[in-house]
Amino acid sequence: MIIDGKKIAEEILAEIAEEVKKSAKSLKLAAVLVGDDADSRRFLELKQKVAERVGVGFKLYEFPAEITTQKLRKEIVGIAKAGVNDGVIIELPLPKHINTQYILNAIPEEKDPDVLSQKSQGAFFVGKSAILPPAVEAVKIILGKNNIDIKGKNCSVFGYGILVGKPVSHWLAQEGATVSIINEFTPNPERYALTADIIVSGVGKPNLIKDDMIKAGAVVIDFAKDVDFENITHKASLITPPTGGVGPIVTVSVLKNLLKLLKND
Repeated sequence: MIIDGKKIAEEILAEIAEEVKKSAKSLKLAAVLVGDDADSRRFLELKQKVAERVGVGFKLYEFPAEITTQKLRKEIVGIAKAGVNDGVIIELPLPKHINTQYILNAIPEEKDPDVLSQKSQGAFFVGKSAILPPAVEAVKIILGKNNIDIKGKNCSVFGYGILVGKPVSHWLAQEGATVSIINEFTPNPERYALTADIIVSGVGKPNLIKDDMIKAGAVVIDFAKDVDFENITHKASLITPPTGGVGPIVTVSVLKNLLKLLKND
């Protein structure tokens, strides 16, 4: 079955819209774009459109690609301290000369719906976070809506990045799965993938996962268009399409987190 991420996202958005209406406070999400990468801008424009649909204000702060780490950090601190901003997200990746984690650490935990500062990540990894990283929330929603029990399952996670692989693999293990993490140095990754009941991928390498690498009936959640979708669909019991799959769910998960953080204040 192909997972309809757009439909799932619409259902969640309807719930968020109701909560926003009930809120006594006008919510605003601040977004930071460094440089003028077309894909990054497009992603933020999509997030803005979705936020405004449910009554959440959205403010885009733009900075030139050549900005220094220290200057950007100072700007982020100011954005985060502004009382009008209830949450701050920074579109990744940042330019290579920027110390990314140092910049992300400028976002206080209570305004970090992406769960990317070290403080927010630390709370998540020790089970004390009020929210889940958006990628984890998306996986949880997909598995939950399809009644997939994680306990005892074999899971293969391709990639160990800050956005997908690292938090998702940790969460799956916490939920009782046996998790294999596959990176660029893993020899014969297919031997892990072939035994997996659930495959999650966030590498960003087209056709990394082919039909001969998954077993019949596997659940495949692809964050980065790594899967040879056309040739795997017939084997997977559940699979996210390259467009309209997991992306819309991740986007609404950021807004869901924003609301949870507000309630947790």
